[in-house]
Amino acid sequence: MSNHLLAQLPSLRTAVSAKCEILHDSQDPVFQKYLARWSNINLKPPGAIVLPRFEDDCLKIVQWAISLGIPFVPKSGGHSRWSTIDEEGIIIDLSHFTGVMVDAGNQTATLTGGVLTGEVGERLAQQGLFTALGNSNTVGAIPYFLNGGNSMTSPLIGFGADQILSARIITAAGELIDVDDESHPDLLYALRGAGQFFGLVTQLTVRAHPISSLRKQQGLVWSGAFIFPLDRAAEVLAVAKHIADDPENLTVGMLMTAKPAPHRIPSLIVSVGLLGDEDPSQVFSALYALHPTTSMGSDVPIANAGAANDALNAHGDFKRFGQAGFREFSTERFLQTIGIWERLVDECPDEVDSSFNLAWFSRPVKRPAFESAMGVHDIRFWQTNVIWHTDPENREKVDRFNEECLALVRGPDESQYVDFQNGTRSRPIRYRYPGEERLARLRQLKREWDPNGVFTRQLLD
Repeated sequence: MSNHLLAQLPSLRTAVSAKCEILHDSQDPVFQKYLARWSNINLKPPGAIVLPRFEDDCLKIVQWAISLGIPFVPKSGGHSRWSTIDEEGIIIDLSHFTGVMVDAGNQTATLTGGVLTGEVGERLAQQGLFTALGNSNTVGAIPYFLNGGNSMTSPLIGFGADQILSARIITAAGELIDVDDESHPDLLYALRGAGQFFGLVTQLTVRAHPISSLRKQQGLVWSGAFIFPLDRAAEVLAVAKHIADDPENLTVGMLMTAKPAPHRIPSLIVSVGLLGDEDPSQVFSALYALHPTTSMGSDVPIANAGAANDALNAHGDFKRFGQAGFREFSTERFLQTIGIWERLVDECPDEVDSSFNLAWFSRPVKRPAFESAMGVHDIRFWQTNVIWHTDPENREKVDRFNEECLALVRGPDESQYVDFQNGTRSRPIRYRYPGEERLARLRQLKREWDPNGVFTRQLLD
């Protein structure tokens, strides 16, 4: 820990409530517990980890840090590769400051602090509601919505960012303000998809929807998987492309090049979801007709749709996502990505859990009636690579394979590059917000609300 930070911690202790924990011994097992994240990439021990339990504690921590020039980052579920800081700064860990309040009559949910997506989905389902949530139960819910929030229900209700109605946010001026359509609508525009660059959001109210609008009016989705040997990729891709390009049936899917446990045989997995009431044996009849090695599927409650990915949520190792959006499904291009993946797992045996994935919506994402920082509603296809390895010596090599794959699917025209805000920070910011007008507006808002880069230098540099 830096001497400057160490000298200032007593003043923080007097500013916050007695229930707010301040951890500063990096060798303490409790410190190590809260330091752990989904990925060890760029993991650095901070000077302190502060765990508020109340909104007022959050406000006082931010005010204290700003006044003393101490850098900080917030942490919710611990999935972000950027929720890390060195010994000069602190992590504001929101895992003790959580909550979900569902207003069934108004069909809204108010999320607090570090609440996770799994709890939000469960609480909504108890009231006969659902909202846009991702395919992991342990992601911080508020960052999920702020950063765009892709989900299997996006064609029906839009992205997570499209559900945001209002927020409470601690600004770079150290003020706690309410943000909605009437109060600071400019900031609401930014919060709907531009991420955590404008302040620390302590509370977020989002729109919810009746589960009766989902499969069989029971809040269900049909979820299935078809597994094929990798050498059958060309014929499988032809069938999957037809399904992906058929808007008559509302399907979401993912083509996964992976080595699934327990046998670790290189395979092509077609993971699919059906949101309508149609018979899945008919919708996916062409996949069944290919006689997959394994096939499975059943109706599952929307609140449980992410449970199948629990194994991916384990903390530790070196993990990251590689993501790029594009407008056309190319079987030739995906076959080329398979070749890149095969070279990756051949040269880096510790990459056994990595997969190169192409996701689709058979219909476009539903657009909201308002303008926001989100500008990718026309994108139906996403390359979403899961990079997972264990040997730190392979870090640079692994990233090169991932970047080679993304460059292939993006193509040569950089003006068409598409990504979610938090997907690829290493790229110039202009590629994440399609449209120069949108980018210019966000840059101006950043200069107004955070001119000194308290909440990162993104949109300033």
